[in-house]
Amino acid sequence: MTKAHLAILPVPDGRRAERRVVNLAASLREPGASLVDAEIVNLSVTGFAAESEAPLEIGSHIWLKLPGLEPTNSRVIWVDGRRAGFEFVTPLHPATLELVVSSSRKPPIKRHFGPAGLTGMRPKAR
Repeated sequence: MTKAHLAILPVPDGRRAERRVVNLAASLREPGASLVDAEIVNLSVTGFAAESEAPLEIGSHIWLKLPGLEPTNSRVIWVDGRRAGFEFVTPLHPATLELVVSSSRKPPIKRHFGPAGLTGMRPKAR
């Protein structure tokens, strides 16, 4: 069985933690506002980057909601079009990061070839 590998972005100057490349559906919400859909594209214990249609302003506070976790308070650090970077007010515990990242991995598709795996998919005899 092959194990899925997850890319880890190198830590460039000025960053405090490794970023994990992910593709997670999430929701963002400013205090007092409605939830907005977002896609988390990388994640670390100190922050994340996301793509969203939400109009975000640098310095504003945003709540990140990932499935299975409590909302997490973060601050907008940068904005570039639909993509933005966020810093967690309280860093994630490393075990929480691993849980989120491992739950985002999808097992490889198993393909079965041969007569047993193609039952019902054989061409009809003419």
